[in-house]
Amino acid sequence: MVSMMETDETSETPTSKTAEELFLDTFRGDYDDDAPWAAVAELRQRNTPEVFKLAVNYSRSGIALERARALDVLAQLGGGKSTSDRPYLAESVAIAEVSLRDDDPVVVRSAAWALSHLRNDRAVSALIGLKGHPDPGVRWAVASGIAGTGRGDSIQTLIGLMDDVDNEVRDWATFGLGTQCVEDSAEILDALRKRLNDTFEDARSEAIWGLARRRDEMGLRLLLDRLETDHYSGDEMAAAEILGVDYETPAENLRAGLRPLVLKDHAAPTW
Repeated sequence: MVSMMETDETSETPTSKTAEELFLDTFRGDYDDDAPWAAVAELRQRNTPEVFKLAVNYSRSGIALERARALDVLAQLGGGKSTSDRPYLAESVAIAEVSLRDDDPVVVRSAAWALSHLRNDRAVSALIGLKGHPDPGVRWAVASGIAGTGRGDSIQTLIGLMDDVDNEVRDWATFGLGTQCVEDSAEILDALRKRLNDTFEDARSEAIWGLARRRDEMGLRLLLDRLETDHYSGDEMAAAEILGVDYETPAENLRAGLRPLVLKDHAAPTW
């Protein structure tokens, strides 16, 4: 799954433009256009003191789009590094926290997504505080940013967001709990089983995969049933991970591997 504001930064071709020129490029066109996001991606890759200083300055601009773009750059400045090695991490989190109080909803959304990518403990705490925000884009950022932290309050927040009215929020919360969280409990299993009846197919699939990864019989049976009919994209990957085999393993082998996990009296195949 790819969250909002994520870009494939390795695919961008560096230009000879200055950092200031690239920032100006981020302000052109509509917010979701490819060209400004390409400029954002290159600024993130450059990851220089000049880029950070410009982002700080633009985060204080009187123009909402400029404030939002500054946050978009700070969100993944030095992306690809571990959280502890990210440059200007604490400063970026502090700027994003202040920006949550911005009057413009686009800036607030960018601030939430920045925190979602920055992901240190302070950022996660700030995101949890946004779980009831009226903007579904902000709640989506919460679901995306808090998964896999191992924090009890993150797990409780994901469980709550799995009942969200917005499809994407429910989907990402279910993905976060089912796939990104290694924790297991009766409460987690119950929350995932509840989503098996979700009207949004993506969320339902995430629930099946999350249960199956925990060797839950209902989840395993549903995954096997889907692999034996017209399976959904992602079923084969989930099965391969459960069985500890290569992602290129043929579907018939995946089915053969899952059957003994569902039908206890069958012997497991050897490949």
